[in-house]
Amino acid sequence: MENWSRFATVAGGAAAGLTGLLFVAVSVRIDAIAKSQELRNRAAQTLALFVTGLFIAILLSIPGQSLAVLGAELVGLAVISGGAMLVLDRRARLALNTRDATTHAVALILDAVAPNAITSALLLIHGVLLICEVRAGLDVLVLPVLVALAGGVTSAWLLLTKIHP
Repeated sequence: MENWSRFATVAGGAAAGLTGLLFVAVSVRIDAIAKSQELRNRAAQTLALFVTGLFIAILLSIPGQSLAVLGAELVGLAVISGGAMLVLDRRARLALNTRDATTHAVALILDAVAPNAITSALLLIHGVLLICEVRAGLDVLVLPVLVALAGGVTSAWLLLTKIHP
């Protein structure tokens, strides 16, 4: 597990930095986002992606824990983050009737590119692999971190550049 400390440091630093940048992006477009229940939920989903990446890094950097314990923690994180993203997605979809054309176009793109379900599913799979003490479980843990960070960056970029006040 010590070999993964550098990955945890880099992933955690990236997730934390991107979380801060998301707050900047949302504040730049606060007027449009504040008016749209859907965009507020999409921004919250983006935040959840970054925080999930951050929590993965934190869990990975806990010293002295077994692969099975890390796997159980990752399964718990997958269930919590997947549930939260599902609730946010449902709330965003309920707001579909109350949006304007610009919000509609951006929300459709955000819905298509935000890998909420993919991140949670991959995290769940990797957690189960680690519980079963499959050594490759740690290697494939890179994928949900990359998907969460890339999806979050894409969502934040769209929130920043495609919404017009």
